[in-house]
Amino acid sequence: MKKTAAILLALTMTATSLAGCSTGSSGDSGAQPSQATQAASGGTQAAGGETKAADSDKAPGSVDLTIMLALGQWTDNFDAVIEAYKAENPQIGTIEYEFPSSSTYWDLLKGYLSAGTMPDIFGCGVGEQIANWNEYLADLSDLESAPDLSADQVAMCSVDGKTVQVFPIHMEGWGILYNMKYLKQVGWEKTPDTISEMEQLCKDLEAAGIKPFVHHYAETSLSLTNHLGSTWITVKDDPLGYFEELKSGKDMDLANDPDLNAMLDYYDLVIPYGNDDAIATDKWVGRNAFFLEEAAMVDDEGSWEIPNIMDVNPELADHVVQGMVPISDEPGKNKLQTATIYAAVYKDSPEVEEAKKFLNYLASSEYATTWNQEVMGNIPALGSVEVSENLNCLGQDVFALLQEGRTHEVMTPWTPDEVKDSLGEVWSLYVGRQIDREEFFKRYQEVWTNYAANK
Repeated sequence: MKKTAAILLALTMTATSLAGCSTGSSGDSGAQPSQATQAASGGTQAAGGETKAADSDKAPGSVDLTIMLALGQWTDNFDAVIEAYKAENPQIGTIEYEFPSSSTYWDLLKGYLSAGTMPDIFGCGVGEQIANWNEYLADLSDLESAPDLSADQVAMCSVDGKTVQVFPIHMEGWGILYNMKYLKQVGWEKTPDTISEMEQLCKDLEAAGIKPFVHHYAETSLSLTNHLGSTWITVKDDPLGYFEELKSGKDMDLANDPDLNAMLDYYDLVIPYGNDDAIATDKWVGRNAFFLEEAAMVDDEGSWEIPNIMDVNPELADHVVQGMVPISDEPGKNKLQTATIYAAVYKDSPEVEEAKKFLNYLASSEYATTWNQEVMGNIPALGSVEVSENLNCLGQDVFALLQEGRTHEVMTPWTPDEVKDSLGEVWSLYVGRQIDREEFFKRYQEVWTNYAANK
């Protein structure tokens, strides 16, 4: 699969493979990239795909780093990357990491800023995130991999259009995870492309005694705002343009918006086919129910789940497929939600240059990028990094949809922090059947009207 994703990633801002994973042992080998990659990882990959050995005049073990990213799935797998980096960089003593849920990440980061205990490297994206945090961010324009950024990436990763302050590491995608074993039992060889096909699939599964869905919406801001909340916006011709209008407080006549109505139609369809306590079910309860094959589908899940699947039920990896949330009956309109994961370096870190070197390693080295693809299921964000032949199954599904132009970057980076909880509450009231559609439209518009009036 010797292709790069940079051009395709850019297209997701302006605009399925059904094979299961080929699984081996569920032991330690699952947390390591391929042997060929390990053999080739004797240096740090520089811009242009070249490799050079790391050098430092610092005493062995004299440099300690800290990193925090909202990537909980890295927690049980990241030690391998640290050990590989330390083998090439003897000046490194410890690299302490924290990978909290994205539902708590920003509150934690703000607390660390107030306490003066900021991590050296931390997650910070484009849009509202770089706008709000740029005064704390180091200049990353001199990273060895910076020349590999496209012009569009430089523009997004900077405030002034040229000074890079956040750096892309990888891309992940999400929507619905499907257990194809169950779909095939009721005669389905592919995932549904339209809302009508989804309705028929649910009926077929239920008729066969198979529970169609498990939902987990307890973390409302995470699930209903950040992950699923902009699905209806990304099907529009100009998603970001529409979103900026929404943020301006303009009356968007939401009651007559066909795409928002289609999103509500999706919830009206799938909620009765899932667990009764969807709003009270947290992500781990929902995920584990799907991993243990108690339902054919789980929504608000993505390519990041393969390490967890391998921990709980490795056999599921032979049947699991990543698909989109189909809200339209026009197959070409439906999009898989994707997110590019960025990181930054704290400008007042005592080890700015060492932190930049490690960030560059994560984004571009052969070992780290292959680990990120083969073990974690993520797609590289730099054009100089080839997509691995051994990209794991859910990553393959995301990449296939990316190639077909059926993905779009989620609106989360452009969503102000001030509205996320309020939007999550409005969504949860509707999904929980506590308000009707008319009240939903009224409250949803009020969130944006009030935001625009007070910013």
